[in-house]
Amino acid sequence: MKEKWEYAKFQVMYFIFISGYGFFFPYFNVYLEQSLGFSGSEIGLVISISLLVSVVVSPLWGALSDITGKYKLMLRLLLFSYATAAWVLFQVHTLFAVILFTTIMEAVGIGLAPMLDVLAVDYCQRSKKDYGKLRIAASIGWVFGSFGAGFLITDLLFDIGTAMFFPLIGLMALAFILAFALSDIEKTEEDTNSKEEKPNIIALLKNKAFVFLMVFNFLTISLIDSVIAFAGNHLVTTLGSTPFAIGMMNVVAVLPEVIFFFFSTKLMMKIGFKKFYILALVTLIIRFSIYAFTNSVFLFLAAGALGPVMMAVANIGNFFYIKKHVQNNLTGSAFMINIAILTLGRAVFSLIFGVIYDWFGSFMLFKFSIVFFVIALILLIGTRHFDIFDKEIS
Repeated sequence: MKEKWEYAKFQVMYFIFISGYGFFFPYFNVYLEQSLGFSGSEIGLVISISLLVSVVVSPLWGALSDITGKYKLMLRLLLFSYATAAWVLFQVHTLFAVILFTTIMEAVGIGLAPMLDVLAVDYCQRSKKDYGKLRIAASIGWVFGSFGAGFLITDLLFDIGTAMFFPLIGLMALAFILAFALSDIEKTEEDTNSKEEKPNIIALLKNKAFVFLMVFNFLTISLIDSVIAFAGNHLVTTLGSTPFAIGMMNVVAVLPEVIFFFFSTKLMMKIGFKKFYILALVTLIIRFSIYAFTNSVFLFLAAGALGPVMMAVANIGNFFYIKKHVQNNLTGSAFMINIAILTLGRAVFSLIFGVIYDWFGSFMLFKFSIVFFVIALILLIGTRHFDIFDKEIS
């Protein structure tokens, strides 16, 4: 009974936490364009500066958590700080102020998901629970948040800022309270022995398998996050739809993900991690090809149903990969560096995409992305870093 309760607490935490993100992130670029009047280049500037600063800060959270072992305490501090920064961001409207407080939010927020993931992965390994199924709660939370914000804007006629910020702040405050009830990291004999070795981030950066994953994530996941941030602008401004379509886009993308996550881990084990990653990239290329060449809102939304395989790679496969290739006392740092690389990619691509959006329109964003996905596919086919997984399951 206690095990079920512990698992349920993590499920509720993921639901609440990601719901807050769902209310906010799909609409943020639209808010900047339509409510504050920012251009595509200014939007790219806001996103890229805030992300670049957070890249510098992110290793600090990983190092602090690994050295102190206070993962749960760090999570609570970050949640409180994030909610506070979001409230201030809602009050400001000038470009400088928006850049400043978006940067503070990103610098704090970059540590949130990895800190929760470290706690959840540790719990699942100790209790032999399926981390993939645990992440279903996060997917449902994303649907609830993104669809909920669209409903508030379209049906209840809330202004977009109120529909984004108030739920985000309230849910982060609720997550802060729930974080007190989560189980903390439990030290194993291996952890005790490895504690004699101080965490060495330089050694982590010399780990070729880990570096390969960072390059792969830079070319794929960070790019996906950057271009999808403009998907709301594409739907509303280019295709002439309403903000409600942004919520529907996330519903169509995430509902298949909820179903897929039930068996994604078993599928990885059955066909092999490398084949699974290749499958994910192929479906990603097909999805973005539809985005790049259709004027139909219906087809654009329907293409989102191809997303779950890549999401399984980002949310499940990469964590298994890191746990397999990285020593225990560097896990927190590895997760943080992973997030830092993703954030660096988002910063670079957001700045580029802001200019492309202004000069060439939103269709070019998706065409541009496909080139990088093909490069990632070529690198993936040629690597041997997945052999350790596939030998164990064969």
